Amino acid sequence: MDRTSLIKGHLEMCVLAILSNGKSYGYEIMKELEKHQLKLKGVGSIYPILSKLKEQRWVTDTRELSESGKARVYYEITPSGDLFLDKKIQEWQELQQDIRSLLSSNVLRLSDGVEQENQGT
Repeated sequence: MDRTSLIKGHLEMCVLAILSNGKSYGYEIMKELEKHQLKLKGVGSIYPILSKLKEQRWVTDTRELSESGKARVYYEITPSGDLFLDKKIQEWQELQQDIRSLLSSNVLRLSDGVEQENQGT
């Protein structure tokens, strides 16, 4: 599995995490993801994620005028979105812990095998 596939599986959580800091618009959300090396293929690829979050009622959207006078759609996390984000963060932390445990026990075992092999030669 490549990095892009791994990122796609966690984008909803990442977008909600960004919105937990305050309302934002699509391009701004995409730039925040990129700042953390979570790049999307294009500007348009953030909007299906935002639409899904809106359908689930985890975010709301409002149309507002920006400082330049241009209309922008701002997204804001809802209370149910906050609860979902908390759940996803907990799941993510548990998964990380499980993977670290597996890797550390197996990498340790593998490195012990290499050391024993080196001592035998």
